[in-house]
Amino acid sequence: MKHIIPFFLILLVLSGCLKNDVTLDYTGIQPLMLIPNANWPPKGQAAPLTDSAAGTTRLNLYARVSYEKPLGKNVLVKFTLDNALVDEYNNKWGTAYRLLPANCYQVSALETTISAGEQQAVIPITVLPANIDPQYDYILPFTILSADGNTIASNLKSMIFTLKGQ
Repeated sequence: MKHIIPFFLILLVLSGCLKNDVTLDYTGIQPLMLIPNANWPPKGQAAPLTDSAAGTTRLNLYARVSYEKPLGKNVLVKFTLDNALVDEYNNKWGTAYRLLPANCYQVSALETTISAGEQQAVIPITVLPANIDPQYDYILPFTILSADGNTIASNLKSMIFTLKGQ
């Protein structure tokens, strides 16, 4: 019996010395377009968005290329105002947010170009508080529509800005 225990100890020590060489192959990875601060759909059962734009007159809608390095070409990223997200959000959280009326904000265009050598671009949205009816809560939802043929991350393609009435 006392010869068996050393045998197993030697076996255990020798088996721990085996080397497993792992070779990582990233040759098939392609650039991915996303909104870096995307918040829809929510991860897990997080609480609903709260006053993400309260007291704000400028919102930033970002577009980002997620890749090991900046691309060597310009990428035109187009967004759309995604009205369906208003109902999705309200159904999910039992809220009654309304789509922010077009006269309550200004945006020059719902597209931006991520320049060659850069990884991110922004679309500034100006909120016009004087035009907002304070008795309602509003949502301003955007989704990436296209990105010059690049893959769009399905879980990081939508951004919902919420504005609470006073």
